[in-house]
Amino acid sequence: MTRERAYPDRGVRLRLFGLLAILIGIGTALLGLSHLALPLLADAIPDFRFSRSQILTGVTTFVGIGVVLIACGVGSMRQRRWAPTAMLTVGWTWLLVGIATIGFVVTNLDDLTLLAGSELADPSPEVEALIGWMLIVPGVGVCIALPLLFLWAYRDKGMLATCRARSPQPDWSDRCPPTVLVLSLAVGFTGFLMVPMALRPLLPWFGRLLTGTAGSLATLVIGGLFVWIGWALFRLKRSGWWATAISTIAVAVSSAWTVLETPRGEWYRALEFPEKQIELLLAAGEPSRWPGIAASLVLTLVTAIYLASIRKYFWSDARH
Repeated sequence: MTRERAYPDRGVRLRLFGLLAILIGIGTALLGLSHLALPLLADAIPDFRFSRSQILTGVTTFVGIGVVLIACGVGSMRQRRWAPTAMLTVGWTWLLVGIATIGFVVTNLDDLTLLAGSELADPSPEVEALIGWMLIVPGVGVCIALPLLFLWAYRDKGMLATCRARSPQPDWSDRCPPTVLVLSLAVGFTGFLMVPMALRPLLPWFGRLLTGTAGSLATLVIGGLFVWIGWALFRLKRSGWWATAISTIAVAVSSAWTVLETPRGEWYRALEFPEKQIELLLAAGEPSRWPGIAASLVLTLVTAIYLASIRKYFWSDARH
């Protein structure tokens, strides 16, 4: 008598969401490659200039993210054991970055509206409101709704069970618990993403902004540290758990301190905004700095709760 499966077969869902991840990955990679055409916009928008470092950072970052999405999508379509955990890592990282992005857009909406409408002659309040909605609504869809959709799909236990049934041989993803593996991959991937960021560094550093050579070196060192932390978490080393906790606190303190101490104009100049745009933005006055600080504190609290939930794996003799 054949034993009935204790889980629903999610093969169709794995293939559909894998295909969706591949399509989004292709779109993201093409967005990165489109940065190569940015110099052509200088003729149409004389006030904007794009440096080689800006272009190269955009290309490498978005193409890298696109490659990861495509790889995860292929793994999902082929129903590999590692695919659900990898997609959960992508979903959580995407969601956290998306929340931070939307928070930035909302708290700086007036500035962004001014920039978007700077080429218009005296835009009316209705046009400014339309520009604001055009900034928020697509952003919420891409930064919040899509990652939540992926998290909903891959948190289903049937997804992992289906992959394990299709790929019964243990692989690298079985070497540590899924909850630890998600954090390990997220931290390690963040470290690799800091490599292109070093081409155009802007690093909050305990009350000031690090740019130039010092910013590049610090960004690379921190990126290397994050890669090591990801590896240590994967190996269930206590040093990785402690390093994650300490670095989380350090990043929160450094970010909040820098937001409090650094005038808005310094951020714009570090981002290489044209001086004309900076003057336009500064005319509106200094925005409240507390939303950014609050977001940093919330992220720190969430990370602390997550670390507490996985602590047992690092203080146990069992190895998974």
